[in-house]
Amino acid sequence: MDKKARKLYPGGKAKAFNITYDDGVTQDVRFVALLNRFGLKGTFNLNSQLAREGFVWTHKNGMLVKRLPLDKAMINYRGHEIGSHTLIHPSLGDLPDAEIKRQMRNDKADLEATFGVEVKGFAVPFDHYDETCERIAKQSGFEYARISKFSLSYKPCTEYFRWKTGVYHIMPELVSFVDGFFETDEELAVCQIVGHSYDLDALHLWDVMENICRRVSHAEDVWSCTNLELVRYLKAMEQAEITDTAVINHSETDLWFQINGEAVKLGPKEKMEIK
Repeated sequence: MDKKARKLYPGGKAKAFNITYDDGVTQDVRFVALLNRFGLKGTFNLNSQLAREGFVWTHKNGMLVKRLPLDKAMINYRGHEIGSHTLIHPSLGDLPDAEIKRQMRNDKADLEATFGVEVKGFAVPFDHYDETCERIAKQSGFEYARISKFSLSYKPCTEYFRWKTGVYHIMPELVSFVDGFFETDEELAVCQIVGHSYDLDALHLWDVMENICRRVSHAEDVWSCTNLELVRYLKAMEQAEITDTAVINHSETDLWFQINGEAVKLGPKEKMEIK
């Protein structure tokens, strides 16, 4: 790619940031309030049946972990993305195909009916995810599937149905990974953090996460987005054509580029010459 043209995120931002948390637990109330305070977006992957049943389990430190009731979740997650995490959080490797399909599709349908939004993201429970799971996720109407693997990379993932996040928030590399994000010159750099908000209580990580949120909110070159917004933008950017003499947006959405040193928005099907 010619150095005169560089891909950017919406608003001419050089980098993207997303937090994606699973299970829909009561600590999400405090965590969403934290995101809202700093003007950040999150993705929250829920188990609708466990939420309706009021499922509770005991953390190894003795703390009770409780699901957030759906009536409260409807209020709590406004402005953020809702993703599917299956009905009851099973290991998909233990299930026949028909049950995998039921876990995905029924959870998706229940969440869509409850929240009144499209649910297009799927977060794999536990670790098992194979070609069968991928096929069913695609057939179930999802646009991406987040797996339980971490890249420790700022390069955006393009395997949308084997989506790796950057770092798990209880990993010792968390702070250094975030530090590196602000320093990297990777094109379309992404910092994506995955976890569960109950860990913030159990491991006393609230101050760490608040500091990260504060830094992101103060960074003028960072786009705060949901996982779905990120996936859709990256898919659209794949349709961009950059030559020695022009940048062409072949997609149906606005795309941003740095051209001749300036941030420029190209509308759908728009072309701009490189001087």
